[in-house]
Amino acid sequence: MRIIAKDLKKETKIKPETIDDLWNLSLLITAGDVVGAKTLRTIETSDKKEKRPMYLKISVETVEFDDVTESLRLKGKILEGPDDISFGYHSFRITPNDIISITKQWKRYEIERLEKSVKAVKIKILVMVLDERKADFGEVMNSKVNMLGTIKAENQGKMFGTPEGKSYYKDIIRSLEEYVKRYDRIIIAGPGFTKENIMRIIGKNTNMKGKCVTGVSSVTGETGVYEVIKRGFIDQIIKTSEISRETKEIEKFMEALGKESDLVTYGIGEVAKAAKAGAVEKILVSDSIVKKEDVQEILKSVESSSGKVEVIGSTHEAGDKLIGLGGIICFLRYSIG
Repeated sequence: MRIIAKDLKKETKIKPETIDDLWNLSLLITAGDVVGAKTLRTIETSDKKEKRPMYLKISVETVEFDDVTESLRLKGKILEGPDDISFGYHSFRITPNDIISITKQWKRYEIERLEKSVKAVKIKILVMVLDERKADFGEVMNSKVNMLGTIKAENQGKMFGTPEGKSYYKDIIRSLEEYVKRYDRIIIAGPGFTKENIMRIIGKNTNMKGKCVTGVSSVTGETGVYEVIKRGFIDQIIKTSEISRETKEIEKFMEALGKESDLVTYGIGEVAKAAKAGAVEKILVSDSIVKKEDVQEILKSVESSSGKVEVIGSTHEAGDKLIGLGGIICFLRYSIG
């Protein structure tokens, strides 16, 4: 996620760069928010209909995230646009790298989630695409690639196990041993079986195997690195990292619950009671219920007493556990009996 212009009291311009960014926006944008974007709208003249590009602003009524089409659909009544169009209803279909403007009353947890989305791509990722002839290394930051270097086999076409092949593989492993010190994850991809041979060697190295994963690419070079990005491997690593963090939060709660701690509670009724007492230190709420009116009232109460709000995804095992607890749990500053 990239913030183009930030004015939380007026208009904030945002550029979602990944599918995960669109999902985060689907949680941040609610009914009544004003969203502006470039779009196509059908204009009917006396003799024909045509789609015309234009910039519109709508008052959002519905928000739908679709991970199949990798888009966010926003529907609402047109507030601003060219003078020669009818001010009825319009739907935006937002995809990665579209720029939108949002005008709304931002809640603190929404601002924190927006800022977290901007920082999410700080995970340092290296992509190595290779075949039997060469290995190319590219650093990925904000979906952009900085090519770092290439290792070439002394003789092209040499198979794994030959003296030349062993030398080529040793050079690759030597480089990877340095890169694992600087990067959080290394994706190894490329055509043929060379990546599998390398992964077998990495499997014997305890310092590397935890950071290296395989990807898919049909070519080497910078084109191959971008293919890895387009296939969604970078998004998956970022999402997995976030799932891991959310899972630890849920497990921490379950551990306290198992010990019958009086500093945790769950369910709409009990959490609302704790929020009203100002006792909530941190609240975890499922994205599946976060927009419900009674939940929004609880979150508003928690924020007014300086509690922390965190929205948890519902598409993984820990998220399912949270739903099983009513979709909302909290850690308390003190026991409320």
